[in-house]
Amino acid sequence: MRMKKSSTSAEDLVPPEQKFPSARYFQIHFQYLQEIIADLHLQMENANQQIAELQRQLQLNHAVNDTPPHDFGKKPEGCLERG
Repeated sequence: MRMKKSSTSAEDLVPPEQKFPSARYFQIHFQYLQEIIADLHLQMENANQQIAELQRQLQLNHAVNDTPPHDFGKKPEGCLERG
């Protein structure tokens, strides 16, 4: 058995001023995004500081040991190839 379709849809019941989210809705979400971005910036700064410190330590280590930095793309001398 088919039900009779109502001539009033759900959208018609919502007042026009409430169809679009309020300014407060956007303010809350933009504030949240700003907090996330600020946190990401801090994490990036910390990571960059750690990388800089590790690079400094690596350079000091090489200077003390008087060894050249590693070239990971180069095969070590005396390495035999399988064939």
